[in-house]
Amino acid sequence: QEKKNSHIFSIAGWLVFLVAAAAAVYYLFFAPAPSVTLPASGGLSTIAPLTQSPVQPQDVENSAALQALHSTVPAPTSTGPVSVGRSNPFIAP
Repeated sequence: QEKKNSHIFSIAGWLVFLVAAAAAVYYLFFAPAPSVTLPASGGLSTIAPLTQSPVQPQDVENSAALQALHSTVPAPTSTGPVSVGRSNPFIAP
């Protein structure tokens, strides 16, 4: 009698496990993904005039303000006070 009851509980436990595993597989792989609707933010309407600006890249590159800028950090060289660390062995001398 006792052995029969433990056998029934063993089968019931396996059935619960299999049902839980099948439900997990279904929700992970086959259930449709919930859709989320996000309302459009009001900031998009304020960006629209910027996309229609008459700025030309050539005008910016040739402007006096851009030409007046200069680099404050010198470019690193293989020799000189700016070089730091070992020389690169893959660059031909």
